[in-house]
Amino acid sequence: MFYRKFISRLFVALMLAMLACAFSGCYSFTASTLPSHIKTVNIHEVDDKTLDPVLANNIHTAVVDMFKRNAGGVRLVNNDANADFEITLLSYSNKPENYNSNSDVETYRVTIRVEVKFYDNVKERIIYESKSLSADGVYDVQANETEDRHGQTRAVEKLQDLIVSNALAKW
Repeated sequence: MFYRKFISRLFVALMLAMLACAFSGCYSFTASTLPSHIKTVNIHEVDDKTLDPVLANNIHTAVVDMFKRNAGGVRLVNNDANADFEITLLSYSNKPENYNSNSDVETYRVTIRVEVKFYDNVKERIIYESKSLSADGVYDVQANETEDRHGQTRAVEKLQDLIVSNALAKW
């Protein structure tokens, strides 16, 4: 009995040690750091395919804020960076979602679809890329919420979260 417990614990300890060794060769990262060789990032202006410059600017500002919060001591620059972050605003929609019993619209759903590319110029490889990343935000007109202030803001916040969870996981 004692022998089985000892073997079982030894096996678990060996498996944990092997996992630690396997991952020690990977990039180390936390939610607030990039690979150590990336000291500067150029976040390009959003390439806007929707012709909505205000939304494109809001997305750009949100991504800059996201980097400031999550990328540690990385400096944002406008050219000659260790990495480039590019976003293309592919589509935008604002559609009714729920109706009340009088057939009046109660809520709308804003959907933003973007393409994202994060490129490591030092190692000449893509860190993260998504050809179609989509986020949405619902707003309630019955509660006096608006498309731009509530729906778009919620969608952009979800977009930030998606970029962080997807891109930071690749670092």
